Amino acid sequence: MTITTEMALNMPKGLGAALSGIATKESLKGAPYTADLDYVLPGARSAIVFAVPFEQKLIEPFLSKEDFSLSAHKIERTTFTFGISFELSTVLTSLGYKAVPIASNFAFRKDTPNGIYDRVPPISLKLLSAASGVGTIGQSGLLLTKQYGAALSLGGVVTDLELEPTDPLPESENYCDGCLLCKRSCVADFILPEKRSMDIGGNRIRVGNCRLASRCAYPCGGITGLDRSGKWSTWSPGRFPLPDDDEDYKTISKKYVEQYLQRKRSGPVSYNPLLAGTYEMQYTCSNCQFVCHPDRKVRMERHDMLMNGGVVIEEEDGAKRAVPPEEAEEFLKRMPEDRKRLFTD
Repeated sequence: MTITTEMALNMPKGLGAALSGIATKESLKGAPYTADLDYVLPGARSAIVFAVPFEQKLIEPFLSKEDFSLSAHKIERTTFTFGISFELSTVLTSLGYKAVPIASNFAFRKDTPNGIYDRVPPISLKLLSAASGVGTIGQSGLLLTKQYGAALSLGGVVTDLELEPTDPLPESENYCDGCLLCKRSCVADFILPEKRSMDIGGNRIRVGNCRLASRCAYPCGGITGLDRSGKWSTWSPGRFPLPDDDEDYKTISKKYVEQYLQRKRSGPVSYNPLLAGTYEMQYTCSNCQFVCHPDRKVRMERHDMLMNGGVVIEEEDGAKRAVPPEEAEEFLKRMPEDRKRLFTD
């Protein structure tokens, strides 16, 4: 049986995705090495890529630090997205094609200088999605869509099935206006202000301008979370330092991972191979992803919620709650020393 381009686009949507596209070797010409289909599957011809949105109603309670539910939801939807990739690849291989599902997160190349700690994915779903018109890329380096903002999980399948590529969106469809609220929502200062673009498949595509990936992962995974101002935090109760130099971020997560893994976690977890021990992780940030919205007014409101939501502390039973900065500081001072080491030097 032949799988047509139309069928390939509809299959992920039938399984629960909202948007889909197709990238080919031709449409990816000139792209960085992280868009090389042959790296994933020698002899590959196409990639089916798609996006699964997160629930918008959970975003503002998360940013205002009233409700942590979005963390569990992101884990569940990301796992669901990978499930779609796996099911699509299973169907294609059953029909006689070669196909490899692409993990939505926590899959890293081992052949880079520092192996998995370089956090280089086997292939960039973001670049494939931009090249195939699933969305555009903003200053944050995230895929943006007019329907869902940046609140998406990406999935895909690389295959030797020959398909027709879908066109990238014109730059006029990119709502990123350089507001840099994403940058201002990041305790680790991951996003740089200068714009960057590149030619992919003969089209000029804007790409993010960000610093070392480890810089983002350190607070997003929950190891630390207090902004340098001391006035607001992510959902992490951690108070470990935020260095200025990118080089320091190559090792800082390893330094504090043991303390981090001894904190209490309830609800769904992700399993991150970089967190040696239990490997358990919950998202405590993703602020750049959730602040970003097609409507600038909404973006500004969400950013204000984040700034004014207080500082998160963790009770002995593992419950997290936000309190004023002064109260958080006193809470930490009163903490027994053996427990305090789980959160600060």
